[in-house]
Amino acid sequence: MPRELDTTRHDVRVEAWRNNVSELTQALEQSERIGRVFDPGADFWQDFYAHDPNGADRLRVFDAALASIGARGRWLDAGCGIGVMVRHFRAAGLRVWGIDMAAQLLDEAQRVTDLPLVADARRYDGEHLVRAPVERLPYDDAQFDGAYSSSVLEYVADIGLALTELGRVVRTGGHLVFSLPNAFSVSRIAHALRGRPDRYFEMVPRWAYWRWEIVRELRRAGWDAQRFSYFGETRRLRGRIAKQPWGAFFVLVVARRV
Repeated sequence: MPRELDTTRHDVRVEAWRNNVSELTQALEQSERIGRVFDPGADFWQDFYAHDPNGADRLRVFDAALASIGARGRWLDAGCGIGVMVRHFRAAGLRVWGIDMAAQLLDEAQRVTDLPLVADARRYDGEHLVRAPVERLPYDDAQFDGAYSSSVLEYVADIGLALTELGRVVRTGGHLVFSLPNAFSVSRIAHALRGRPDRYFEMVPRWAYWRWEIVRELRRAGWDAQRFSYFGETRRLRGRIAKQPWGAFFVLVVARRV
């Protein structure tokens, strides 16, 4: 049965941003820049998911989050990289569409997932991969049952715009699951205060978002923040410590579209 789109719920905030040429242009330029930065990284991400314990940990926490909300149907992977998570959740029974701005990573994702890499998402109805920014998704309103994004939203120029655009393409009652750097992490705070040269700080508009900021931006974008959890170990902080708000490198957020 074809999906009926609720055109009355199209968020006016998206339209406002799209009409503001300066802000939207800045956001899209940032997405292009980050895509170029990550382009040569296919080997790193292959090793990350194959051998790094943090790769397995990332899959585990997203698995648990999607299971907790009974995820099913059509899902968007916002920032799919080389496609490991797309492959993983398709094997778990979801239908998954993947977007990314790194062309070389998408080439690898096509091999990993065996999904077509298309030039125009609006002309292709089935599951696919496409080069597109989170801030301007090539999909209709309420097209997905949910979206997930693994350590991607910290790189966008305007997190509010990204969250609103994701809310546009997810149906009312659908979910968003995403991870961000954890601002409460003592290691991240120390790293930011030292201000030592690090390419990460050259790429991100913010070194991290505080929990109250995440809740505020979600609410403004039409999401209800339902759950926060913490993960991500370092060499010094492992096990239970890595799951505490002050110890974990990442925060995982589950939100519901209202």
